[in-house]
Amino acid sequence: MNDAQVYSTRAQQAPNALRAYAGAAVMGAIAGMRSMSPPKVVSQFSEMGLIPQEGSPLALLNHSGVSKILSVLSTGEKVAGKVLEKAGPIAARGVAGGISGAAIFARAKRPWWPGALIGAGSAIGAGFAAYKLRERVTQAYQVPDSVVGIIEDAIVAGAGYLVLSSLKEEDGAASEGASY
Repeated sequence: MNDAQVYSTRAQQAPNALRAYAGAAVMGAIAGMRSMSPPKVVSQFSEMGLIPQEGSPLALLNHSGVSKILSVLSTGEKVAGKVLEKAGPIAARGVAGGISGAAIFARAKRPWWPGALIGAGSAIGAGFAAYKLRERVTQAYQVPDSVVGIIEDAIVAGAGYLVLSSLKEEDGAASEGASY
């Protein structure tokens, strides 16, 4: 393989790598706000065949029962977020972000551990940032905490939709013969 072929192959792989890094970071940030949403989304992606997990330590997420349980837990977390004043443990958010980031990297056929680190770091950072922002908004503008929670839910849903759309576009482009 000559230098031009090597450069061309790397250039084609760059968008896939960029999507993996961005997807892991976004899923981690979502986990920082709502810890159960990213594992639920990843499990649903796996069920749809968008994230192959065969032979992966994340294969459990590909089971329909797990997807249903995570959906119930995610809904419960959203309800609790409107009622409770305190956020859940930041470590749980880091774990959820790590699992989701690893799954996004596995989808991109990349080693899972950088995705786990990116997802976990993003979750912890976003968790602290979202908590502080929520605290300041409720105090400075006298906005009820539940209203800010609903806005957070909308952000989480929108970001999850963007990641799903990106994965579907990637599948569509791949099926049309486009290469990354």
